[in-house]
Amino acid sequence: MIVIPRETPVVSNLHTSYIKIRRFVDHFRASLPSGCLYMRAPDSEGAIFFDNGVLINAHMCTDGRSLGRQQALEEILRMADTGKHTVSVFEIPEETIRYWANLNEAALIHKNLTSSTVDLESLMKKITQDRFTGLIEVLNPPGRADQVHVIMGEIAGAVLGKTSGILRDPDQELGRIMASAKNGRTRIAIKRVQMEMHRLADDMLRASEPSRAEVQVNADEQTPLEMLEMLLAAFEQTYSSTKTQADPFDTALKRKFLEKVSRYEFLDPFTEEFMYQGGAITYTGSDEIQRVVAAVTECLRELALERGLGIELQRNLKGWRQQYQREIEAFKAVV
Repeated sequence: MIVIPRETPVVSNLHTSYIKIRRFVDHFRASLPSGCLYMRAPDSEGAIFFDNGVLINAHMCTDGRSLGRQQALEEILRMADTGKHTVSVFEIPEETIRYWANLNEAALIHKNLTSSTVDLESLMKKITQDRFTGLIEVLNPPGRADQVHVIMGEIAGAVLGKTSGILRDPDQELGRIMASAKNGRTRIAIKRVQMEMHRLADDMLRASEPSRAEVQVNADEQTPLEMLEMLLAAFEQTYSSTKTQADPFDTALKRKFLEKVSRYEFLDPFTEEFMYQGGAITYTGSDEIQRVVAAVTECLRELALERGLGIELQRNLKGWRQQYQREIEAFKAVV
């Protein structure tokens, strides 16, 4: 079970079959101060943590196994390539990111405490006074574990055993957890979390095969095409998360491209001069890249208005604007 703050995702539930996971990780570690990429499937989940552009830890749970650090990072990237997971990104404050990044390595310092040997309420007062950093696990029969997370003496949240890692407001849950701890069959464990800095090797983010776009365009065109790829990925995620859409994103985009063929011949889906598929752009036309950017952004602006995506889209484009600010200004890529 992976526990992280999940209040307001930067992007949420984007299917890995639609993105290039290595570029996706690279984008968000550069565009957010600190945070976490969280990936899940019915039988596995994984998280990659970053701080100031550095990958600082990773954690993977799959088939009953728990992997950490470099091995976890490699497994997450490998499994994402199968396209069977959903991925979300969360911004986590820099002052707490190392706690959540190192949580899976928490060291057990007390176990098998019971209500007859310790009073949980008194214990909570002591650890807050001592500026303790770690978690208290309350194991209730038949094996359900509630958690209280404490960072430098401040209670950061509570997790109920039945909620699968969802962090809850401690003001709402702490009283119930303390009451359940008075059961004579309850066991209490205390684990310490070190707020240390790791650094994972990130060579594998650049180890994937070059996309068709990378092979077929020159260096001057590559950055604006990458900007469009990330824009289209964020737009697709926003579109797909809106359940009221009558047709798939690919269909809606091609239909909009066809409307613009009289102005932008390269958008004709049947000529295949401009293609967006699997999170990658292929462009083989002769028009200048400035015109390609203008065509795609014009189509997306109109789609956003027609499909009512305005507010949610602007929220999901926050990281994109931060990373490509210079290119957006140079190419007037307004969406």
